[in-house]
Amino acid sequence: MSRLSTLIAEARSGLSIQERIPHEKWAAIASQCGAAEIAEIERRIVSLRVELETIEAWDGDTMDDINIAINHFSQLLRMAAGAP
Repeated sequence: MSRLSTLIAEARSGLSIQERIPHEKWAAIASQCGAAEIAEIERRIVSLRVELETIEAWDGDTMDDINIAINHFSQLLRMAAGAP
């Protein structure tokens, strides 16, 4: 069972809603990811890409938010998999 949601919630602890999780905390999350977490990250990326396809062209803010999330999860996946 994946602990990814718990790890992300712990990293967000103490941050305001406007603050993004700092790179150091993403690196800490990556260091705790095993096979289940990596599989969940991959599923989240696929899900976000599917969601992005449903967004209306006029909704640039939502597109930006989804693209940022895809980028963060892609970076997390690379770090968790040990890629440079």
